[in-house]
Amino acid sequence: MHLLMAAPSRDAAEQALAEAGLAAAELAAAELAEGAGRGLAEVARLFAAHPDAWRTVHAVADSVDHAPDLASPEATLAHWRDGFDRLAAASPEAGVALYALGDAGLLAQATAEVVGTLEAWGLLGPERDALDLGCGMGRFAEALAPHLRGVLGIDLSAGMVAEARRRSRHGNVRYAVGTGRDLDGVADGSRHLVLAADVFPYLVEAGLAERHVAEIARVLRPGGAAVILNYSYRGDPAGLTAAAARHGLSLERAGDRPLRLWDATAFVLRRPA
Repeated sequence: MHLLMAAPSRDAAEQALAEAGLAAAELAAAELAEGAGRGLAEVARLFAAHPDAWRTVHAVADSVDHAPDLASPEATLAHWRDGFDRLAAASPEAGVALYALGDAGLLAQATAEVVGTLEAWGLLGPERDALDLGCGMGRFAEALAPHLRGVLGIDLSAGMVAEARRRSRHGNVRYAVGTGRDLDGVADGSRHLVLAADVFPYLVEAGLAERHVAEIARVLRPGGAAVILNYSYRGDPAGLTAAAARHGLSLERAGDRPLRLWDATAFVLRRPA
């Protein structure tokens, strides 16, 4: 995806993908990077199938800067709130999962894979309630709804929450605009599951990650679990490990990549029963 972001035009992006694909093929032949070759091939396929892919990637990059270097957490939250409000109007699918290049079919497959993984881990059930933190357009909340008693989706972006409500098809899902600072409004011990998919990288940059770990510990029921998919784009989970310990949560998974369609690193935090 960095290749597409760096390319100044669609033609330049096609050339960059072609050159990178050749390099990956040479490495794969030497048994060094078979996975990289498959990943590049999938990006190239999506890029060819979607004429607006280059424009989509750059719209996301222009709207949401992952390193805004702003003066305060409040300024950083406002920056991202505005960016995701713009993306809600322009391309909600790309805004919540850029790797799909706005491909709704691929996004649905990747979403179903996450839900299946949560089910395989024993985290779903008809008597359980979940919080989808940073719910975006509601793709996970809606997919989880048939497997749970209730789902609450919270997002900083009012535009994304409005889009989630517009798309909602399940009576056991509700959405709310959050502050981005905490989980105010979510009752203590009310959630069996908290899902935070691609949310914590923003919280890490804003200096609000540990605050949210503490809030997750507060809202989880005894024995409940939080699943964090991607903690930090810097690749350093040490802060999460320490924060979990300080707030009484055990770390059951720590940075493996259990998904086939999305290379997210997974962390599972558990509140003692």
